[in-house]
This record gives sequence, structure tokens and C-alpha cells, in this order.
Amino acid sequence: MGPVDAGFARSMLLHHTQAIQMSMMMREAASPEIQALAQSITIKQTREMGVMEGWLTVWNEPVMVAGPPMAWVEEASNVRHLDDKLFQARCKAEGGAMAGVATTEQLEQLKKATGTDKEILFLELMLAHHRAALPMAWFASRNGESSLVKALATSMIRDQGMEIGWIQMKLQQLQKN
Repeated sequence: MGPVDAGFARSMLLHHTQAIQMSMMMREAASPEIQALAQSITIKQTREMGVMEGWLTVWNEPVMVAGPPMAWVEEASNVRHLDDKLFQARCKAEGGAMAGVATTEQLEQLKKATGTDKEILFLELMLAHHRAALPMAWFASRNGESSLVKALATSMIRDQGMEIGWIQMKLQQLQKN
């Protein structure tokens, strides 16, 4: 276990918390397809959160992020992949802030929205959320020390990549109507 492994676990816990929060808002207010997506996200990411919390506990690492949530990316050494170097530069330029996180105002909008407007907003927010998670997962998969972390990050890349494709397709359908 190294600093990238622990940093990824802590930051992804924070990231997953919001994805679950948004998904829970869609339990009763959405079409069966959107409900199924939201339920799938909730189940997968709750399981992943348990795994990552377990790692941090076993590693005697704090579970909560202290300071800027993406500082661990900036501090990583021996980064070789160009995409990872660009991700490091972006994290530094953003002061260690986490990309793709919905604002309080956006969450309030989602809570109040109804019908197709709610579905479209949920899909737009989740699309941005997933797109922001991918560089973090790629970074961990290439720069982490733990094979467990690398495997989970790779799984997230696959799952969220498939969800991104479905979300884009569904958004196009909803926006045509």
C-alpha cells in the first residue's frame, strides 16, 4: 500500500457518496430504466465503499479526506503516463478540488425537479460525475502499489465507462422528446 492507494480510496469514498446521494433521489420519481440505473449505481458503489473503507482501516489510514481531496494526485511521484501527468497538472491547477462533483444548488435542483426534467438533470449530473471519476481511476490503476486497488480501479473504469455510454444514449432519447 502506498500514498496513491490510500488517496484514491479516500477520494473515491467521497466521490461515491455523492453518486449514491443523487441516485437515491431517483428511487420513486423516475422511469423504470432510470430507477434501474440509479439502483445499480447505489448497489455497486455502496459495495465498493465498504471495500475501500475496509482497506483504509486495515492499513491504519484515516477514512476521511483531510485537506484538498485530490492533493494525493499532485503529490504522487514517478508518474510516467502522459494522461496521468496531465491529470496531475489539472488537479494542481484546481487546487486539489474534486472535479465532477455537483454543487449544493444542483443537488437542490435535482431534489425539486419532477418528471423528465428530473431524469435529464440526473443523467447530466451523473454523466459529469462519472467522467470526472475515470481519470482518478486510471491514475490509481497505473500508479497505485496495491494490486487490489488497481483491480478495483480497473473495474470502476469498465463499469462507469459502460454507464457513460448508456447515459449518453438515454439523454439523446429524452432530449429529442
